[in-house]
Amino acid sequence: MSEPCWLDPRDVCAIHNEIIVQSGGDAGILNEGALESTLNKPKNLYCYGDDITLFSLAAAYGYGLVKNHSFIDGNKRIALIAVYTFLSINGIELTASEVDAANFFLELAASQESQEEGMSKLVNWLQINSEIFS
Repeated sequence: MSEPCWLDPRDVCAIHNEIIVQSGGDAGILNEGALESTLNKPKNLYCYGDDITLFSLAAAYGYGLVKNHSFIDGNKRIALIAVYTFLSINGIELTASEVDAANFFLELAASQESQEEGMSKLVNWLQINSEIFS
């Protein structure tokens, strides 16, 4: 796999701010270190992981944004939009309905399973609910 297009931290913050404006909540970063770590995890996986796919990289963004609580509010919302955006800029369309996607990310946030289990579920869900652009 050639190197994917990554999410830029400024863009993620801008998207988060737009989400807050559109749907409510408190804007701002709660934990800058957690945000930096979350946004660097997919790059680390790409460089050092085994059997890496665009779905596993997208899952790293999504899982980290849901679980690390980088923002004051809207962590599940930015996680979903970040996954959607990452896949889209790399030639994959997330086809799940808005309701199904929201429910999946709510369940992911509430789950008590290990990171490995949560990431695996997210990867599988993304594979089932996506199509590669032709």
